[in-house]
Amino acid sequence: MDGGEAGEDEAFVEDMVVIERPIYTQSDFDEGFEGGKRPERNVRTWAQGKAKKCECSCPCVGRFIRQFLPFLGILSEYNIRTDLVADIIAGLTVGIMHIPQGMAYGQLSTLPPVFGLYVSFFPVILYFFLGTSKHVSIGTFAVVSLMVGSAVDKGLRSHGLVPRTWNETVTEGGKTFEKTLDNSAELLDMKLKYAMAVTFAVGVLQFLLGMLRLGFLTVYLSDPLISGFTTGAACHVFTSQVKHIFGISMGRYSGPFKLIYSYRDVFMNLPETNAVTFIASLLCMLLLFVVKEYINNNPKIKPKLKMPVPIELIVVVLGTLISYFVKLEKKYDVKIVGDIPIGIPPPNLYAFTYLNEVIADAIAIGIVAFAISVSMAKIFANKHDYTVDSNQELLAYGACNIFSSFFSSFVSAVSLSRSLVQENVGSKTQVTGLVSSCLVVVVLLVVGPYFETLPNCVLASIILVALKGMFKQFLELKNLWKISVIDFAVWLVTFSATALLDVDFGLLVGVVFGLLTVIIRSQRPYSCILGQVPGTDIYKDISVYKVAEETPNIKIFRFDSALFFANTEFFKSSLYKLTVNPNDLKEKVKKLNKRKKKEEKGQLNIQVDAPDTLKPETTSNGGKEVQNGNTQGVVLADTNVDTDAASSNGTRDTQNLTDIQYIILDCSTISYVDSMGVKVLRQVISELKAFNITVYLAQCKSSVREMFESTGFYNTGPRHYMFITIHDAVVSAQLNQWSISVENENAEATNENNSAPPADGGNENNGVEDGQTSRDAAVSLDSASPPDNTNTKVPDQSETKQKDSSDMKSPDDNDLERTEV
Repeated sequence: MDGGEAGEDEAFVEDMVVIERPIYTQSDFDEGFEGGKRPERNVRTWAQGKAKKCECSCPCVGRFIRQFLPFLGILSEYNIRTDLVADIIAGLTVGIMHIPQGMAYGQLSTLPPVFGLYVSFFPVILYFFLGTSKHVSIGTFAVVSLMVGSAVDKGLRSHGLVPRTWNETVTEGGKTFEKTLDNSAELLDMKLKYAMAVTFAVGVLQFLLGMLRLGFLTVYLSDPLISGFTTGAACHVFTSQVKHIFGISMGRYSGPFKLIYSYRDVFMNLPETNAVTFIASLLCMLLLFVVKEYINNNPKIKPKLKMPVPIELIVVVLGTLISYFVKLEKKYDVKIVGDIPIGIPPPNLYAFTYLNEVIADAIAIGIVAFAISVSMAKIFANKHDYTVDSNQELLAYGACNIFSSFFSSFVSAVSLSRSLVQENVGSKTQVTGLVSSCLVVVVLLVVGPYFETLPNCVLASIILVALKGMFKQFLELKNLWKISVIDFAVWLVTFSATALLDVDFGLLVGVVFGLLTVIIRSQRPYSCILGQVPGTDIYKDISVYKVAEETPNIKIFRFDSALFFANTEFFKSSLYKLTVNPNDLKEKVKKLNKRKKKEEKGQLNIQVDAPDTLKPETTSNGGKEVQNGNTQGVVLADTNVDTDAASSNGTRDTQNLTDIQYIILDCSTISYVDSMGVKVLRQVISELKAFNITVYLAQCKSSVREMFESTGFYNTGPRHYMFITIHDAVVSAQLNQWSISVENENAEATNENNSAPPADGGNENNGVEDGQTSRDAAVSLDSASPPDNTNTKVPDQSETKQKDSSDMKSPDDNDLERTEV
């Protein structure tokens, strides 16, 4: 051994921990160390805790106001010199992005593009006062806009409204001519009513969830689920913009397989593609992609830029100017945005018209919008070391949507792309949102009409290029497959359901499938047999740690889950599979009894069918019958001896059906047990007890012990069968095995002495026992020794008190038997 190895061994020896203590059952430990129950948690204690927090004092009122209006706390720490300039630059950058994205995503919601600008204004201002995140950009978001458009389409179809045109004879100024009319005004009015109803319902739902402190519900939307859902929704967003890219017409569908119907229309109408529209779309997408990938996201150029190149705004301005001067609409039939009203929309009550028809859609949209928004907020909060209150975020999103629904704004959410840009540019607080809102309101009040000639294909190009980030989520599948097959399945199922069925159905399928994976994993958890690491009191899974050794005649079983109604049968089957199955033992007993009966029946037939020639002759001798022959007597005597031997062997075989005498259940991973779990434990203990197999419980949590107490479990499993550690249970079982083996040896020695033949060959009265034989057969408790256990120091009589495993004492009996070692 070299010096390095020697040093490591010496360090290892110096770091060893040696502890000498008695063997503790759970009741002994609780009695010696004053163990009690956990504090009760019920409605009364919860109400009392809340009542203590409600104090009518100035500090309490101040805390409530700062909690409900987080911007007060943010502004109290605001540094005008360092923060204001950064917020202004970030606000202008994000405001420039708001204009083209707002118009594009407004078109995605089936409403005119100007309504997307409204969403980029009203919610942003409200979130400044109520939101807790400093870096997210709220406004239009592709997936949410698509879901709003889907809800609007459902409403239109329920009323049978479709775009129509007709010719009508009109007389004006004494001239009569035909004029082409349409129902666009009626359609827009109906779309607004449904969109505002959805927005109001989403806001109410989010606000109520915030008031009820139910922000934790988003934990059921895992990252793979959200990723698969948004990728599936991106497929719908992409499909909805294809018609603008090619300049063709296609129907709007909803429900299962809408993508298939949409692409059927696309391929059928491809011959009608508008060449100018298609070329303009390709040029816009190429320009957007090149600037974003090779300038804004270039690691060499990006650090040198004070702000990203606003390529979306540049494309919008160029498209508007070219369309205006070239007359794309009139000459080449290119679809344009059209009329954009000036000013702020007046308040309206459209939100209440069809409120009862959009509840289901509102639930799906509200949950998705909140989950995506809070996820982004928490990412930035962790990065910049501050906290985000999910319940306050719910209140903020709800208030934004409720207020905006009265001003023609549809559902708002956090945008992934804008938020990343806002954070990268150097935003410090939500003052950035106020600056961007000022820029948007300038567009609404002044610049809006100048975008009337903007081609729709330009906005569609902006949307398609922005979807690149969502489609890159397909790359996550490779890592998910390596990390977890279940997460991979959740992603794939959610994506497939969203893409093939519809956005709302996809979310529902994803959530249900995700919960099913949790149920299946809790219903069929991992279970194993533990073994002792040599020289320690540590017990590990023998399939993981090859060095771990099983203790003779003892099985240690671990079940890695709570024990409740859904997995009780699996617990029982796993336990019997890895240890010993009482049903198999019962079958063995039946076979032994059947063989025993056959042997007894065969011996009885020998006695009944004996021939007359073998019958002894009897003579009278002083009133007594004396047998003249002894043949039959010999046969009968042999028969009786064989029968007794068979009976003795059958009993011995029944007792030795298995070498397992103790089963120890490691309850450290069982967080709780319900009534069904207690029932199956009782059943297991009773079935194993019938074959003299004792069940010990180790490391039971307080909640589990309380359930045992309330259900009367200790009537089946005595309290002294419950130990604080696995090692205590193992040592106790070993000592009990040793004491029982000593008693059996003494009993066998006594039987041998009693059955020894007399020294004179048959004179029982004068027989003398062979002294040497007696000395060899006699075994006493003092001459016996416990099994060699290098892992355990066996305590002496003054230290250890151990209950006899076969003594079923009542829980109140405190007189513990001592095992002398």
